[in-house]
Amino acid sequence: METNFVELQFHGIHTMEPDGFTCAVFRWEDGNKVLPIWMDQDDALRIQAYHSGYRPRRPGVHELLADAFTRNGPWVSNLRIVSHFEGVFMASVITSEGEELDARPSDILMLSELLELPIAADEEILQQCAVFVNQDDMEAYFGIMIEAADDDEVFAGESASGDAQADADFEQLMQSLGVTEDDLFIDMDPDDDGGDKPEGKT
Repeated sequence: METNFVELQFHGIHTMEPDGFTCAVFRWEDGNKVLPIWMDQDDALRIQAYHSGYRPRRPGVHELLADAFTRNGPWVSNLRIVSHFEGVFMASVITSEGEELDARPSDILMLSELLELPIAADEEILQQCAVFVNQDDMEAYFGIMIEAADDDEVFAGESASGDAQADADFEQLMQSLGVTEDDLFIDMDPDDDGGDKPEGKT
């Protein structure tokens, strides 16, 4: 069975209540769904700094890798989220020769910023793990503006994503991590373009 990879849009690092965990937020255009990927706070802060335009004076590990990957022409062809198990996502760097290198999501996010390459995810993972966010919440919590489409309206009583089983599966996953959908979108500053912070923290 052929795997279908879907390009995602990265919308920064956010801090999720109630425990202050950091996650990268990706948007999947199909059905206005969001894929949050939890990660170490240090990695998250580094990614957000790059996403905001910061560049260090001296190269770090990812800068050295990016330089090596491009020294003799483009060597990386794709950055992908390839699997998911019990709340943990696995990623891959795909070379121009078709080799697949195991990586963490935070690694491919850094390479995405440095190499200016998009990130794609296995559509099956998105069906299982992405959560629907309505247009008002997309704008209020993530600053994502989406044009309204009359044909895509969701009516009361229907599954928000159009797939009730996918919604139930995601809710179960989030509960296993100790996070509810209400927790996911709480106390976030819509005017903050960087990593959001819990109330009372700087």
